[in-house]
Amino acid sequence: MKQIVILLLLLSHAVTAQSQQENLQELLNRKQYNQIVAFADQLQAADSSDYQTMYLIGQAYEGLLRYRDAYRFYQQCLLLDSTQVELLNMTGRMAANLGLMREAESYFLKIWEADTTDFYANYQLARFYVQSGDDRQAIEYYEYLLESDPNNPTLLRAVGDCYQRLNDRFSAFEAYWFAFQNNKENAGLASTVVNSLLPLALEDKIERALEVCDTALVYNPGNNTLLQNQGMVFFTGKRYSEADSIFTILIEQGDSSYINLKYGGFSKYYAGKNMEAIVLLEKAFLEDETAFDVCLFLGSALGKTYDRKRAYQLFDQAEELMQPLPAYTDLLLQFRADTYARDGRRQEAAAIFYQQWLTTKRRDKLSQIWSAYGTMDVSKMENDDLRARYMFVNVLIATEMDNNQNNSITLSFVRRQLLQFKEDMFFRGMKEHPMIAPDNKRSSITETRLQEIIQQLPESNLFR
Repeated sequence: MKQIVILLLLLSHAVTAQSQQENLQELLNRKQYNQIVAFADQLQAADSSDYQTMYLIGQAYEGLLRYRDAYRFYQQCLLLDSTQVELLNMTGRMAANLGLMREAESYFLKIWEADTTDFYANYQLARFYVQSGDDRQAIEYYEYLLESDPNNPTLLRAVGDCYQRLNDRFSAFEAYWFAFQNNKENAGLASTVVNSLLPLALEDKIERALEVCDTALVYNPGNNTLLQNQGMVFFTGKRYSEADSIFTILIEQGDSSYINLKYGGFSKYYAGKNMEAIVLLEKAFLEDETAFDVCLFLGSALGKTYDRKRAYQLFDQAEELMQPLPAYTDLLLQFRADTYARDGRRQEAAAIFYQQWLTTKRRDKLSQIWSAYGTMDVSKMENDDLRARYMFVNVLIATEMDNNQNNSITLSFVRRQLLQFKEDMFFRGMKEHPMIAPDNKRSSITETRLQEIIQQLPESNLFR
């Protein structure tokens, strides 16, 4: 009797679990994700061993874009059954969405290791490495798939995108070109081919680009993007009258985008239609008054027709716009000097930082001058030129850097270096030590002056 009761209870539980799963599946089919999530809040500990329930709830969380919760439920499913390929894929996808790239890679590799020839496994790994920013690794998987399907335009385009991000423009163009040969109806792909082709130094690039545009326009007549590409190809090839015709058509059809106004105006200018060019370039100028090339062409067109006074104003504005912005000029110097320092070209780095310090008197430039040389043992410095430069830098820091708590460690280290110089001068019998500034100006420092500077610097137990 007791066994019968237990059996009935088990059967009842099984029926209830099956009914529960059917209800959840129905809600999932209707994309009623919130109702499934609400049910998840009522789960009992025993439910965590129900694979199907965990799986359905994970899908509901994924449907709501709640990837962390979906990941948690999929992981629970893996504890119950780690052989399901689709589950591994979904778990890997959630990990990638959360930025857990190592975990995501491990899931995708498990799928691939189960069958290294499987198309989907290789494709998923390729897409994963693209998402991870490892385009070279992605290319390996895409090219493996292309070995058995060499004309697949989707794979070829994906390879092109990888090469484009790697700044390998020619390889990118080749991949795009072959993709287009197998999918000539695709207007977006045609535009990509043209945009990747024009920057290349190929003699026949204009003819090939026009061929792509003409072919794609057969399948997509009147496509604005393709027409704009065609206009840009004509302009790049200095076929200005033909470019003018294309941009005129686009503008008359209502596409007065900045590119069409700008290059339509340029095309008319080169085609000798100055008055018509002014109309378009004025509109382009109103959209972007910082474009120096628009300023130049608008000014020239006005100067050739009826308003030389404004032409001069535009020329002045263009000249000002062509000058580097001070902030960016300083940033360029900063980046260049940082690169010199990392490359061991300490004198070139110090020269830039020193010039910036002379101009701005910014204290951070002092630290950068000193950092350019790094830590050196004075007693082992055999190069007299380097010794003179290192002496100057340490004296500069000692005399110009504020003696406060923030700089105490730096200054106490400089004190130690200058003491080494003083000791070295004693053994060499030197009363003065030559110095060379980063800008190559020469000077010297006496033993007495060096001692005065040392006495003003803080001591630190760190260097005792």
